[in-house]
Amino acid sequence: MSTGPARRCPARVVAVLVLAGLVTTSCGPAASDAADPAASAGAPPRTSTVAPPAVAPLAPGPAAVAGDAQAGVHGRLLQFRRDVERRRLEVRLVAANAGLVLEGLDLRAPGLTTEPAADRDTVLVPAPGLDLAVTMGPADCTVPPGAPVAALRLRDGTGAQRTVEVPLEDDGLVQRLHDADCAEQALRGQAGISVVAAAPVRTGRGPAMRVSIELRRLTGTDPVRVTGTGSNTVYDITAVGPLPTLVDGSAVLEVDMVPARCDVHALGESYRTGLIGLVVALGEGAPRPLVLTPADDVRSSLETFAVTTCRTPSD
Repeated sequence: MSTGPARRCPARVVAVLVLAGLVTTSCGPAASDAADPAASAGAPPRTSTVAPPAVAPLAPGPAAVAGDAQAGVHGRLLQFRRDVERRRLEVRLVAANAGLVLEGLDLRAPGLTTEPAADRDTVLVPAPGLDLAVTMGPADCTVPPGAPVAALRLRDGTGAQRTVEVPLEDDGLVQRLHDADCAEQALRGQAGISVVAAAPVRTGRGPAMRVSIELRRLTGTDPVRVTGTGSNTVYDITAVGPLPTLVDGSAVLEVDMVPARCDVHALGESYRTGLIGLVVALGEGAPRPLVLTPADDVRSSLETFAVTTCRTPSD
């Protein structure tokens, strides 16, 4: 039954409609086509009060996802900035239902080597999921990089067990890790690069740490060209004098590290304060970023100098 106002049709019109076999209950547009008075007044249109059918959640445990080759688990491979230096990756797993316990995880990614994740009982959860750490070893540069897969050993509260393989989305992460690691292996196979001295100095930009970096020929004959520097979270890093090219023997690069960010967020990332960014090319290869990690005593002095300088009022 229509809830809108009834419209009467003239008797002659009804007669014509009856003859045509097209009798309707009203003239003009059907109720469903009429404009909503509330919407025309600027209020939101009326919506149906009929609720969509409820979707029953999956029962907990492997039985509910027995027909799924991945046991209802989806995954992604990630690396957070704080994990780059320690070569740690994160496998994010999202379960479709509750009641799945992870007994073990092995990350398989052609071109990368990884240590097996520590075996432990971990309860998987629905979105946003759970991140599990995996440590990366040296890349296997004899193998082209491939798509990552996580082999999972699962069980439920009854002790029922199942092993599944879950493809991991990675947005090209494996390719990038493989490229960067193999380029660094090739570079360090021919040249040693290390910090040999660090001391505070005064510069036109204020207090700085002047760091001396030595490049030493180990093997090979490809020129090693330093083409630039890269800053870290706290320090601006600039070269003092011309950028060196190593051919034979050794060469020295001096950089000034000036504390440029003193906010709590920057200083809180102390694990990055002591890292020195360079841009280096081997032979005819394209220049690539290289993050140099000094010895612990130099890193400590860089961290202390940044905090002290930031807390000291400028002249």
